[in-house]
Amino acid sequence: MLTLRSLGILAAVTGAMLLAAVLAVLWRHDTTISVVDNVPAFPGLEEQIPDIARIEMSWNKDGAVEQVSVVREDGTWRIAEQNGYPADTGKVRGFILSLSELKLVEAKTADPARYARLGVSDVAEASSEATRVRLLGRDGGALVDALIGIDRTSGTGGAMLYLRQSGDARSWLAHGQVDDVQRIASWTDEAVVDIGADRIQEIHLTAPNGKVLEVRRTGEGETPFALMNMPEDRKFATFYTLNEITDGLTKLTFEDVRSMNGMTFEPSLGNAIYQTRGGLTVIVDFAEVPGTDGVVETWTHFSVNVAPDATEEAKSFAAANAERLSRWAYRLSDSRLQRLRHSMESATKPATEG
Repeated sequence: MLTLRSLGILAAVTGAMLLAAVLAVLWRHDTTISVVDNVPAFPGLEEQIPDIARIEMSWNKDGAVEQVSVVREDGTWRIAEQNGYPADTGKVRGFILSLSELKLVEAKTADPARYARLGVSDVAEASSEATRVRLLGRDGGALVDALIGIDRTSGTGGAMLYLRQSGDARSWLAHGQVDDVQRIASWTDEAVVDIGADRIQEIHLTAPNGKVLEVRRTGEGETPFALMNMPEDRKFATFYTLNEITDGLTKLTFEDVRSMNGMTFEPSLGNAIYQTRGGLTVIVDFAEVPGTDGVVETWTHFSVNVAPDATEEAKSFAAANAERLSRWAYRLSDSRLQRLRHSMESATKPATEG
């Protein structure tokens, strides 16, 4: 039988447990909960796309804030930090749509001391893993200003991420994903040129020492090309060397791009000349430029010429690419650069070697 004393003890215990539960709920509310039903992180953003005039992305790298800005000029998106190099309209639109599709699902911490866990610390902080995204309207006002944090995966395998509106203490977990933006190539069509070996007639690769490696189409079939000045006592360095040379302009992409201002393309560094079967000539010149870490980088410049009797395909290629190629310098990967700079020494080896 319960006595008054035991009832009092039970009531006290029950009250303590209730108080603890309330405190736990309040603590969790401050840090993780408040579930919402897929509320758009940026309501109405898709409808505002025509009004967006500038996109700014910034992040912290090695203690310094870096930034990429994509600006709309006369209907064309351009990368400000690359002297106005054209951005890919599809990539820009895709990025904006990925933001518009983010759906808030759960409120997270409002405690600045906990931001680092979610990657939503201010980008000015040296250890920040956030990317700050600002979409600015024609009047300069911010349509979006948010910190995109760490990715995670939902229990069903869906993409999720953490985010925090700049100036707002509360962070959020959201469904969706945002593409990498911390590379110039993320915003451009990375293609420089794409001319397959089937369209090549002959190739002249001039080394810095002035010696020319000449490859010419001599037929069709499996071995349509030959190295014209191959010494009798040498053979190709590898089974693939000739293909590397003839595919030098096939699906050629860049790692970085910049204005030619301040660059000197020295004839003493050699060049590469590709002539197509349709009357198009592509000339590649080289420049050596100190990189940010002091290491010398090789940059390339492409120019095109069209013969008077060139095919319509060749003329169309020149019309579509000549102006772009003439204004910009491209840094290629080491492997793709090597294809354009093969010499007799690198492309061949003594015939006596295995």
